[in-house]
Amino acid sequence: MIIVNARFYIKEDKKSQFLKEIEGLISASKKDEGCLEYSLYESINSQQEFVMIENWESQEAIEKHNTNPLLVAFAKNLSTYSSKKPAIQIGEVK
Repeated sequence: MIIVNARFYIKEDKKSQFLKEIEGLISASKKDEGCLEYSLYESINSQQEFVMIENWESQEAIEKHNTNPLLVAFAKNLSTYSSKKPAIQIGEVK
């Protein structure tokens, strides 16, 4: 299993727009082949910090997911929501 943690830093005035767009992405991603988990969590320390936790069966599943039109659009729009570059960590559990 491959685990992806993506930490997002969202501008205060863009939070509702970010959540609206990412809700559709989460819903669609959960249906992607090989997706085991795809959930967004808000930090209790900062209302502008979110972490997406993704669990995938394989690298191939992630590569296919990376072509999802909603993900591509989200990535293109991310700079309008973000106060700084997202931090992404990837690990593998065998």
